[in-house]
Amino acid sequence: MDNRQNIIMETYRKDGIRFVWADKFFHSAFYIAAVTLIGIVGFALSYELYAIYAVAASLMISWVFCRDLSPSFLAMAIISMIPLARYGQGDYFASMYYVVIFLVLAYIIRLFVHTPPKIRLGRFFIPTLAVAVAITLGGLLYDGLAGAFEMPAIYYVVALGFGMLLVNVILETNIPLDHPNGAVFFAKMAVGVGVMGIAMVIANYYKYFPLLNAPNIGAFTSKFQFGNNLSNLLLITMPLTFYLSTRIKKGGFIYFTLGVLQYFALVFSLSRGGIVFGTLVFPLVAGAAIVIAKKNRLQYILILVILLIGAVILTRELLAPIYLRLGDMLKVSGNEARVKLYQLAYQNFLEQPIFGKGLGYIGGRYYFPKPFCIYWYHSTVFQIIGSLGLVGVAAYIIQAIYRAAALIKAKTKFNLFVLFIIIGFGGYSLVNVGYFVPLPCMAILVHIFILVDRNNRLVKASAADAKKENLPRSNYIDIVK
Repeated sequence: MDNRQNIIMETYRKDGIRFVWADKFFHSAFYIAAVTLIGIVGFALSYELYAIYAVAASLMISWVFCRDLSPSFLAMAIISMIPLARYGQGDYFASMYYVVIFLVLAYIIRLFVHTPPKIRLGRFFIPTLAVAVAITLGGLLYDGLAGAFEMPAIYYVVALGFGMLLVNVILETNIPLDHPNGAVFFAKMAVGVGVMGIAMVIANYYKYFPLLNAPNIGAFTSKFQFGNNLSNLLLITMPLTFYLSTRIKKGGFIYFTLGVLQYFALVFSLSRGGIVFGTLVFPLVAGAAIVIAKKNRLQYILILVILLIGAVILTRELLAPIYLRLGDMLKVSGNEARVKLYQLAYQNFLEQPIFGKGLGYIGGRYYFPKPFCIYWYHSTVFQIIGSLGLVGVAAYIIQAIYRAAALIKAKTKFNLFVLFIIIGFGGYSLVNVGYFVPLPCMAILVHIFILVDRNNRLVKASAADAKKENLPRSNYIDIVK
């Protein structure tokens, strides 16, 4: 057991934890690999329900026995990815409601098993509360407000609003304040999510490769309806994978390679927004990793060049129809539904400028929601103004200010690569609604910024200790941690 785990164990003993084996297991590489593999097998072989049950079981066990809630991120993200191939097949997952019941019971049991921790609101309580209020008040003055009290609108109102505030408090309370290298452990779990994303794209190409030669390539691209959802997750996990390539001394090239492969998965997922914003952020994360890597720079450059050349050859030789049609796929017509939705959102904002028309707005034009979806304007900006009005604009600006302040508070590697997440994911949200997907996207961002704050405190505390002991800072702590 390394020093990091020893400190974790000691922290838990102070909190009255009794299950050291659980803490060790759920912070291990084996746990990350096992959950990721279950997700990949379930998706690739169409055993989605069995895979979800297995991952949910691991989640319940971790909630009952593990003091730290950080490992929950991996299980929750993998569960959200497993069903993506069954786009629009909500009935297939009807039994998932029972899983939710068991998860709630597991968390209730947790409250009796562990010594109750001191409730912490955290640095981001105020901006999360502001967003919760805006989400809840959305559509307040609109005649169609009754729609907010019907499913699925009520789910999004609760989950994005005070539900996310509850998630913030639960994570703040149940992630140890002095969790050493918590950012690194979280990034390793993010690698698991990224690896599953890579596997999902490969599995789909393997399954539907014959359709590439069909007269209409639309038959092939229709099998990638999950591309937008997958791209949101990869834009979050890819920068964290490159972050690890700068933190791991031995084997960093593995993480660099996986980061490049996640970019390829973004492109081959055939999501227009994923391709555009993945290509925007990829040079930033790969370039930063190469610059920071120092001794590994040449190695990383060679890996990048070899993989890029390989991807070009593969695309031109085996995926020629995609290669030839990629330009057409990326075109945005001024007459397409997405543009009309933006105009509709602006019109709704003019009609209801204070609170918008709410998340219960039905619309009825240009877009027909799939099962368990609200009326998406297909842009976070237009979703805010159309659904939440000026109150929503103010709330999200407050949240952005708090998060930006946290990122510039300490000059660390983790903060730098989280900034790249915001550039990629936030940029994509300009033409998508990632910021209105409570699970997993918003819960992941809440978790990440809690870790940013924790990491900032550890860095500042270490710097203060170095000054007190009159030690050179470089000898005491790596400031670009």
